[in-house]
Formats: sequence, structure tokens, C-alpha cells
Amino acid sequence: MRKTSYRLLPLFGAVLLMAGCGSDSGDYSKYVTLGDYQNLKVTKTVEKVTAERVDEYEKEQLEEYVEYETVDGPVKEGQLVDVSLLAKSGDEVVYDFSDDGYEMVIGDGEFGEQVDEALIGAVAADELDLEVSYDDSFEDAMLAGHTITYHIVVNSISDMIYPELTNEFVKENFGVTSVDEWRASLKEELQQSYEEEAEDTLRTDLVQAAVDACTISGYPKSLYKQKKKEVESSYQSYADMFNCSLSEVYDMLDMDEQAREQEYIDAVNETMVLAEIRKQENLTLTDEQMQERMEAYAQENEYDSVSELLGDYDENGLKEYFLNEAAIDYLEAHATITEN
Repeated sequence: MRKTSYRLLPLFGAVLLMAGCGSDSGDYSKYVTLGDYQNLKVTKTVEKVTAERVDEYEKEQLEEYVEYETVDGPVKEGQLVDVSLLAKSGDEVVYDFSDDGYEMVIGDGEFGEQVDEALIGAVAADELDLEVSYDDSFEDAMLAGHTITYHIVVNSISDMIYPELTNEFVKENFGVTSVDEWRASLKEELQQSYEEEAEDTLRTDLVQAAVDACTISGYPKSLYKQKKKEVESSYQSYADMFNCSLSEVYDMLDMDEQAREQEYIDAVNETMVLAEIRKQENLTLTDEQMQERMEAYAQENEYDSVSELLGDYDENGLKEYFLNEAAIDYLEAHATITEN
């Protein structure tokens, strides 16, 4: 059994973009005075594709083809170890894999370097007790900022035997003619992924910059209630994904009531500002353009048809989303963007 990763949780910005579905795009001029949204200054940072990251990505692609050979030990880096594990923060259980067991690759640092180092040299049936303090930046939100006590029992140890990389192997399994071509394609995929991440972050930053440039004096109560419901629904989707409660998600992210209130207000402000920009610039969609957008969105998100898409989303909500995207396109086209 593998531990559920909570590393996706900080990416709520992308989820909240779709939370606009069903929004009431009214006249918010009573509450919003637009600033200089046509001359925003933002920085676009694209992560560099390193040789180390390409090697990691290559290894990830080959995991499907790995064979496992059980060995007696002792545990070494790079081996797959099945453990029974209980992790507690004080009296609170954080992870409990005592019954089902959990598979971890030594050296990946899923529970941090200290846990990996403690397991190196162990053999099957060994029991370990240790305490680890994690800083706030640790990538597992369940562990970050906490002092965790572990009780670990080593169940089994396996060597991970990766396939030999040959031109024949990559041709058969990845549809390329050579190992060099395959590795080059992995680098291109990573670069494209980093570019997309940077673009998403840029668009989020543009909206925030547009909000910051405005004077906002209030908001309609109905919009606040709507946005609160949508934000909570977005967090609930993660709770459902990870089979936990909404309160547990908030705890993972250290989101108290004040932080959640700020989320609601941020969503309200973004909705009002984008609506006012759309009105100011007369950004609209014809029926034909709307159909084209829905068809493209359905294809991008692997729906078989627009009809299937509309089974999940309200058409008016989708139109609101597309119009907001058009407003962000406008901001980007008129912004001064420094690339890093």
C-alpha cells in the first residue's frame, strides 16, 4: 500500500478558476473602482530543466517495467521496503499502516531523510522507534511543522531491477527509435510542463495584480455566500479525493477560520474585478464562439462530447469561466512581463 500524497493540495488556484461556474456576473461598479489594469508589471518564472530532473523523470517512466526480487537485507538505498508504520503527532495518529503495510523506496525521502537513514542497515522483522521534527516547508502537509514519533516494523526488502535501456526496448515500449531520442523527448515534456506551470502562475499573479490595483469598498452578500460555497466545495473535492474530512484538509493546510475567511474574500474580489474589466473592455462571446470554446474544453478534458461536458457543468457557468479567461488574456496582452 502506498501513502496518499497531499502534495497537490496547494494547487487550489487552478481549482478555484472553475469555481466561477454558476457565478452571478452582475454590476459591481458600486463596490469596485478599477485601477490601471492595462499596465500591470509581473514576472514569469520558468523552472530550469536540469539533468538531475531528467534522470528522475526517466526513472519514473521506467517504474512500470521494474521487477522486484525479495532479499534478506540489510536495507540499502534504492531498495523497496515494505513496512508496518505508525506515525503520531503527540496523541494524534497521522499515518497508520500497521495492518496493511506501506511500500517505500529508500532514498526517495517520502518521510524525510532521517527515516530513510534509520532504515538503512535494518533486516526483516527489525523494529524501530524514532522521533523526527519537520520544518514548515516539508512537502508532505501532514508532516510539515510537526514533531512525529514513528514505530516501524520491517516486513520485507526487495531489490528493484530496472530494465536495460536499449534502442529495442524504447522502440517497443515508447514508440521512438533510440534511447537518445527517448531521453530528448522526456526533456521536452518536462520543459513543456514547466512552461505550462509558469503560465498558470503568471495568470494567477495577473489577476491578483489587477485586484491590488483596484479600490474595493465592499461586496454584495449574495456573492459572498456563493463564493464561500464554491470555495468550500473545492476543498471538499480534495477531501473526497484523499478520503478524509473537510476539517482534516483544513488542518493539513494549517487553515484556521481567519485564513478561510480570506479565501472567500479573495474569490469575491477576483470575481468582481474580472467582471468589471470584462464590462469595461466589452468582452463577450457569440453563440458560435461559445460552442467552439466548449468543444475545445471538452476535448482538453477528455470528454467524448459537449453533451457529456454539460452533464458536469452548467452552460452559463462555463460561459462565465470562458469570459474570465478572456479577461485574463486581455490582462496578459497588455502587461509588462519580465521573464526569469
